[in-house]
Amino acid sequence: MARIVSIQEGADGIAKAMTDDGSLLRFRMEYLPSEAVARLAGGPAESESEVLPIAAVEAAAACLAAEGAALRLLARAEQHRSGLQAKLAARKLPAAAITAALDRLELSGSLSDPRYARAWIAQRLRRHAEGPRSLAAALAARGLDRDVVSTAVEEALSGEARVELIAAAAARLARREPDVSVVRERLFALGWRSAEIREALENLPGA
Repeated sequence: MARIVSIQEGADGIAKAMTDDGSLLRFRMEYLPSEAVARLAGGPAESESEVLPIAAVEAAAACLAAEGAALRLLARAEQHRSGLQAKLAARKLPAAAITAALDRLELSGSLSDPRYARAWIAQRLRRHAEGPRSLAAALAARGLDRDVVSTAVEEALSGEARVELIAAAAARLARREPDVSVVRERLFALGWRSAEIREALENLPGA
């Protein structure tokens, strides 16, 4: 098995470990087990491998690889944790490395389920007839926490925005369905309340 012969810490928080077979491993010190970090801080030893086993460095390097893959996906579009976890698992990255990387990204704010939920709801409301129930069900199906979903839906459908959004949903449905009773049933299925459905339908153009 390869042995670590040197470790160099970079200013960017990324450390580099060289092995005796010439391999170079990049990792974050914070991904190392706490006992390994404590032993490193204790001072030099005859060889780095005496205080830092190769297995610990390889595991930390896997965490950095998972972090990098996650950041590339986040650069393309907002992500939520369970979806990002599934995408990284499909790339055959170790489960423990994925968990550590996503924990770090959540802590830094790069990954946020509440932010994803708000962005997803805003996009859906611009293009589709939606309501409290349909939005909550769709987000829950994506694996988001119930409290995160509830808060995001409540924020999006509060105050004057709620009145405007049910009016927009009613108008979208009415353009495709001339039968008002069918529109009423669909609005109810989306999770709107009876009183607000009645008001929205009464205010439809041509009603």
